[in-house]
Amino acid sequence: MEFTSVNPELYISGGKAKNMAIVIDGIIGVGKSTVGKFLSEELGVPLFMELKDDGKESLAQRMLDKFYLDQSRWSAIIQVMFLNDRFKDIKRIEAEGNHAILDRSIYGDEIFAKTIHERGQMTEDEFIIYRDLLHNMLMHIRVPDVLIYLDASVDTAMERIQKRSRSSEGDLIPRDYMEDLRRNYEAWFEAFDLCPKVRVDLNESALGENGEVKESVKQQILSAIEPYVERGTE
Repeated sequence: MEFTSVNPELYISGGKAKNMAIVIDGIIGVGKSTVGKFLSEELGVPLFMELKDDGKESLAQRMLDKFYLDQSRWSAIIQVMFLNDRFKDIKRIEAEGNHAILDRSIYGDEIFAKTIHERGQMTEDEFIIYRDLLHNMLMHIRVPDVLIYLDASVDTAMERIQKRSRSSEGDLIPRDYMEDLRRNYEAWFEAFDLCPKVRVDLNESALGENGEVKESVKQQILSAIEPYVERGTE
């Protein structure tokens, strides 16, 4: 099954018009927020986080906890929730005409739905409804300036999830789910061709003792995206 997001016919008239955004993608726990915060400070552009409220009692975190406890029951609604949040962020960026950074893309959102569906935890009808909604949204947004794909092993990602202590997700996320997710991310990244893309190895050697991005890796990322982005005015 091919990913919806690589079909250029789904996008707004005028072809692959850019929305001046940098999108960061990768599996859960790979370090998207860490890289996003560094880039936001370095480039002087706002960062739109996947979780708007990182608190344990936030709606998104409550829904994630429910999902990991019973994926078949909550998979469809949580996918729609996150898809809607990303769509709102993109429309806000375009309306304000600003440069911005998104710490997960609307394109990568489909990877989660596809993975859950393949694992038998989202029905065929639910997946059809989700894809139809995604189609409609993609017809009304512009593609980003550049995609930054962060890669790390499942072991590394799961260790980071445990360290961040975000509710109980560290104990709830199945390892085989993470492995399936990473496999689908790899296939998606290879097929993605809507904008320039950059791959960054963010395994243990890329971060310092306090979880910060090492200076050498920062420079690697900045050099890779320099041809495609402009700095903000903040």
